[in-house]
Amino acid sequence: MIILEKITIFNGINKCDIYLIGTAHVSKKSIEEVEEAVSTLHPEGIAVELDNKRFLSLLSNEEKNIDLKKVLKEGNFIRFFIYLILANSQKKIGEGLGIKPGSEMKKAIEIAGEYGLPIFLIDRDIDITLSRLISRMSFKEKIKILWDLLNASEDDLEVDSDLLKEMVENPEKFIKLLKEISPTIYEVLVDERDRFMAKKLFELSKGKNSLLAVVGAGHVNGIKQYLKKLEEGEDIDLIELIRVPRKKFSVMKLSTYVVSIIIIGIFIYAVYYAINNPDLLKMITFQWILFTGGLSALGVLLARGKIITAIVAFLSAPITTLVPLPLAAVGTIAGLVELKYREITDKDLIGIINADSIKELINNNLFRVLLVATLSNIGASIGVFYCLGKFIGFLG
Repeated sequence: MIILEKITIFNGINKCDIYLIGTAHVSKKSIEEVEEAVSTLHPEGIAVELDNKRFLSLLSNEEKNIDLKKVLKEGNFIRFFIYLILANSQKKIGEGLGIKPGSEMKKAIEIAGEYGLPIFLIDRDIDITLSRLISRMSFKEKIKILWDLLNASEDDLEVDSDLLKEMVENPEKFIKLLKEISPTIYEVLVDERDRFMAKKLFELSKGKNSLLAVVGAGHVNGIKQYLKKLEEGEDIDLIELIRVPRKKFSVMKLSTYVVSIIIIGIFIYAVYYAINNPDLLKMITFQWILFTGGLSALGVLLARGKIITAIVAFLSAPITTLVPLPLAAVGTIAGLVELKYREITDKDLIGIINADSIKELINNNLFRVLLVATLSNIGASIGVFYCLGKFIGFLG
């Protein structure tokens, strides 16, 4: 079922007919209907729901490269996992319907070339979209996404064909459901992009009689509404929509620093308390090194990391646990060491997206590096809290 909507707007210079084709990004029929619409409507240009990066990736059939060193140094695991979730979900739906995601966009580009029509990329940069999503999500929402990803079973990865057909035929129902389940995700992934694409189409319409826009079916109504608002004189600030909000000094971040200061304070006081008791001082130092370093190294080994990485984690954890900085975290250090000894290629990223079982994920070099970084951090943290409990017992 194709969603074809015509909206005529006056952009302040001329009237323009904008035809919105709402497609399912993973529907065979969408591809055929895009070609039919272009041949019958004869637009002066074709706009597609793509940004520059996805446009180039689609044409070259290459997956987006991930700068893993940057991910590790910034500790930006959440954004990476969200990217994987979105990519994996669309891939699974595409498999269920027997079509590759984005094929209708690629077909629209090919048809534009055949008819000699210009192609306009009207979607917001995917990196900006994900960055805005992360900055807007609450800590609870981020943890839920990670939890759902790590606890997904093979059955969870299966896609029901009846559900897929309903999603294709009635996208508004699922957009409404998304809005109820997660207003933040709806606003950033749907509403903000509706506004962005509507503004781009409004500006592109100047000097043209007709345009054809190929967008996801879930965006059609939103784009129509915002085009009408623009015609009525309301404005949409594109600069604001591509701005990535600076990280605020949140309560969660403040609590992290407070906990770090308390940990350092208890450790220093324990050492000061034991300064005149060499045996107690040795025991405190030994336990700190053993449990923070040992459990961090154990985390590396549980993630099936390299022995050298486990040794580095053991040596660095007793020190890094006293430094509340992401770059100095033992997970960052362990991840970078593991990365040095593992060759990461585009196939590893594709492998994670295509993985159908935990075993496949564990055997993936890219996932292994991320798991090493995560489990070494968790191990060190457990060691810290165990030692603090022991120290408080000594001081009491």
